[in-house]
Amino acid sequence: MKILSIDAWRNEEGWEWDQWHYFGDISKEEFETLDTDQKILTWFFESGYTTTDDMELAYVEDDQYNKTVCDKSTGQPVFAIEYGPEY
Repeated sequence: MKILSIDAWRNEEGWEWDQWHYFGDISKEEFETLDTDQKILTWFFESGYTTTDDMELAYVEDDQYNKTVCDKSTGQPVFAIEYGPEY
């Protein structure tokens, strides 16, 4: 599964992904072990994608296609695991 770096801009309805860039991979088996938001944030931190796994600073959204790490202070999406509708 792809790891995406997200370039987003804010509009009246929230954040819109302007561009996203392939940044790495995660195996389906490893993804399946990330069954809580904290585990997802910890994985991003331990893999070097984020500087924190603190739930006070970041949170995870799931749109049934991506698990997206967002900055808690702004809501801006930063990284995502693209798992797709077939998962």
